[in-house]
Amino acid sequence: MDVSLKDSMRLVRTDRMSMRWGEMDSLAHMNNVAYMRYFEESRVAWFNELEIDYDASSEGPILGTISCRYMKPAVYPVTFFVTSYVGGLGNSSFGMYHQLINVNDESEIYAEAQAILVWADITVGRSRPVTAWFRSVIQGQ
Repeated sequence: MDVSLKDSMRLVRTDRMSMRWGEMDSLAHMNNVAYMRYFEESRVAWFNELEIDYDASSEGPILGTISCRYMKPAVYPVTFFVTSYVGGLGNSSFGMYHQLINVNDESEIYAEAQAILVWADITVGRSRPVTAWFRSVIQGQ
């Protein structure tokens, strides 16, 4: 993934997390699925911070697509930062960029992910334009 992508986005959250023993796979490093869960945990924590409510009659962001580049195996025990950036605002979508970084050596990046989220009407299950209040959040206003 292109580092310039991160530079074009705004940092909205940094979480400190620790790898769990049970997340190791047979190769003795963190299983690929666990990375995605950490990125999800950070995204959802940010949505909760913004008080986005996912009840049946609401609207909000849903994951449209995500890709991950695994750069270096994370090996237990390790503590890392999960960073979350936003940008790339469209009519009904926006981008997020995540990194999983070693807290003891921030030049050591375990993985990075690029996601497209879609603003959706939960009731009908369809995209809709990003609301004005959320658009201002993405734009940092």
